[in-house]
Amino acid sequence: MALEASFWKLLKSHLPPMCHTQRIETGSTGLGIPDVNLCWEGKELWIELKVVKGKRVDLSPEQCAWHFRRHRAGGKSLIIARDKFDGPRKGKGDVIYIWSSRDVVEIQEKGIECPADFIFHAPFDWKSIIASIF
Repeated sequence: MALEASFWKLLKSHLPPMCHTQRIETGSTGLGIPDVNLCWEGKELWIELKVVKGKRVDLSPEQCAWHFRRHRAGGKSLIIARDKFDGPRKGKGDVIYIWSSRDVVEIQEKGIECPADFIFHAPFDWKSIIASIF
């Protein structure tokens, strides 16, 4: 299973029961559209899921543009990245970063060195993560 798909499966398993989810796979027909749309208790948002590579959070130019335009229009979208590592870089760990779309350009430039709105370390407090998302 791809790392992002595995991350989505983990996140989805902790969402509230009445949360409506839609995984988006547009390929070349909708460049930049985020991976997931969520709606819960009248709150709708888009999420771009990423897996950290080194210290990078790889966002395409189309993804950056989509999130920038959504933020400018007043919509809510998030970039959520998981950094699961075991090696000489930092030892062993599992971290989830959550950023607002307002930071999309800085995230692309600085990766995990861009100050996140929320950072969670394993073992994860899923109630706090879900509260942070919504």
